[in-house]
Amino acid sequence: TIGHTLNLASDISINFAVRADLLKDYVNHYMVIESPVYSGNTLTGTRLVTIAPVLNGSFYYYTLTGLTAVNMGDEVRAQLHMEKDGRAYLSNVDLYSVARYAYSQLNKAENTDSLKALCADLLRYGTETQIYKNYRTDALVDGNMTDAHRAYLSDMEAVPFGNTNETVSDLADPVITWAGKALNLESKVSVKYIFNLGSYSGNVEELSLRVHYVNRKGEDAEMILTSPELYNANQKRYAFSFDGLLAAELRSVVEVAVYHGDTRLSQTLRYSPDTYPNNKEGQLLTLCKALFAYSDTAKAYFAG
Repeated sequence: TIGHTLNLASDISINFAVRADLLKDYVNHYMVIESPVYSGNTLTGTRLVTIAPVLNGSFYYYTLTGLTAVNMGDEVRAQLHMEKDGRAYLSNVDLYSVARYAYSQLNKAENTDSLKALCADLLRYGTETQIYKNYRTDALVDGNMTDAHRAYLSDMEAVPFGNTNETVSDLADPVITWAGKALNLESKVSVKYIFNLGSYSGNVEELSLRVHYVNRKGEDAEMILTSPELYNANQKRYAFSFDGLLAAELRSVVEVAVYHGDTRLSQTLRYSPDTYPNNKEGQLLTLCKALFAYSDTAKAYFAG
């Protein structure tokens, strides 16, 4: 028997769970997950992923990551492979999707309003992403929402945006200068911080990005990212991608600076992802409203 739950704290992923005592007589168990691949509204193939188990308490978990917002309606097929006495065994196929989870939570009378609001806003975020990316627009994930479900939706027109986007003049003669930022709206919302090498002549792979922000618990959080990726060789531009914010933290002001060892080489850049929608229009603006409505309900839900 395969159970499942969804991880909505940091990214969109599905946890398939199997009780450990059910597998005590089996060896070499792993899960194969088949997910559909679409181009527009046309099914073009499938993707197979083999996932090793992680034991946590009395359950083995097999986690499917890499789902993007457009994949919420894509039904995945999970099947457990295992061995016993030299023979191969298979479980029944388990069918699941992000949308199926959201609807199941919306339909449970005992669930809190905050969880139902989270799931309703999640489905709308998926729908607006499908429309923006022209992905399975003939099967929008909010298509089965009833009036009772939609009553939990946030008012997108009331969703505010931020305005924190500044370079702090806190370092005289910085070696490295900031060139820009780019927001990526996928399974996790990530920010690409782009910089010019300036007068830096050392090994680029020795640079790091120090990240500071306040997490959803109100605690100071710090992360160090290493190994910048090549962005534009002709202009000596490189970038770090930061995807450490949880869904409930997308309004956090993030401060970053480039270091070599313990030596800071750039000025501090202060930026909050909710600044990105400013000056956007059309379907991209609608998508951003849906995203930050979902972020706000996630913050309310995880805050308890």
